[in-house]
Amino acid sequence: MILKISVFITSYNQKEYLSEAIESVLNQTLRPFEIIIVDDCSSDGSQKLIRYYAERYPGVIRPYFHDKNLGISKNKTFAQKQVRGEWLTYLDGDDRFLPEKLETEMAVLRKNPDARVAYSNFFYIDDEGRRTKQWLEGSLPHGDVFTDVFGRNFPRNNVFRNELVARECLDEIGFYDEELVTHEDWDFKIRLTSRYRVAACSACLSEYRIHDRNVSRVPMEQLFGQMLKVYQKNRWLLDQRCAADKAAVEERLRNFFARRAYCIAREHIRSRQVSKGLKSYLSFLRNSPLKPTLTNVMNSILSGGKLASARH
Repeated sequence: MILKISVFITSYNQKEYLSEAIESVLNQTLRPFEIIIVDDCSSDGSQKLIRYYAERYPGVIRPYFHDKNLGISKNKTFAQKQVRGEWLTYLDGDDRFLPEKLETEMAVLRKNPDARVAYSNFFYIDDEGRRTKQWLEGSLPHGDVFTDVFGRNFPRNNVFRNELVARECLDEIGFYDEELVTHEDWDFKIRLTSRYRVAACSACLSEYRIHDRNVSRVPMEQLFGQMLKVYQKNRWLLDQRCAADKAAVEERLRNFFARRAYCIAREHIRSRQVSKGLKSYLSFLRNSPLKPTLTNVMNSILSGGKLASARH
């Protein structure tokens, strides 16, 4: 049986890294059925590079070029809608797959026939492509991971990446939410894991690049607002779980949101915007959909509001 795996790569002004991303998919031990590259109106020469690869690999690489910048969510949704394979996964234009990514995750899925999603461990890499750390040490959550995903119960609060998903799942849960400016991936994974079991592979099979140019330029308050929006949007799914699971997720998010709010206030104060910092924090205490307790507030202050750096 020939498996049809689609990989979509989203690109926006990442020419410096884009060849590595494309080559990492082309060099898979289990070759994908198609590689979809969607460029979100880059201005750095990325489109010329994508056309070069499309000409070299006709029938494999399908390029799309937007004539205006749509943003992350809309660009990813567009890419999802182009998929023709039975399985799909994705890669940002500055990241890399390791050669056995697709083959290993498909093998894991065969061993777990009740799962419709597979994910694996990954390395963080720097601007030069040097590995800096591993995402998770030890076993990865698998099976019913909905509460782990909703509560961001993963290392550095970063949910799994580059998951391999049965195309039929999108017919049930829909695509990325185009109304979200950021955290569309968290929202999608919440919906995905609410319905489907997940298989996991502890081997590192991809590389996630962290550098100054891929850190979100969206204001901190807007980022936080998007996280709260994802929580509120999907709270009805959490309500369907048992009381103990719901309570555990909400307590994790109370602490997480409190740390995020404290980070925002602290940055304003460090920028000598004391009044703005205090107002933003008081607004959070008054208006958060998950009312923080005194313990949550104290934990956020004692931890210094430490949060993992991520793209958004």
